[in-house]
Amino acid sequence: MIILRIIGGLAVIAIGLLLIKYSVKVTDNTGMIEFAEKWFKAPLAGTYTWWKLVGLGVMVLGVLWIFGFLDFFPG
Repeated sequence: MIILRIIGGLAVIAIGLLLIKYSVKVTDNTGMIEFAEKWFKAPLAGTYTWWKLVGLGVMVLGVLWIFGFLDFFPG
């Protein structure tokens, strides 16, 4: 199961990295998020910052999964 954690965790980290790198394209496809625009005013750029924070959170979850702090497949 350790191999599954490593491969899955690296895949989750890659998804988070892609969210950070392509936050503008994600925003173009999904549209503006109103609460993000309200909370993250200039110079933080609202929705773009939201997607970067989501990507960072996804990457943290991937690292936690690799090191066994999240156990999706107990056994």
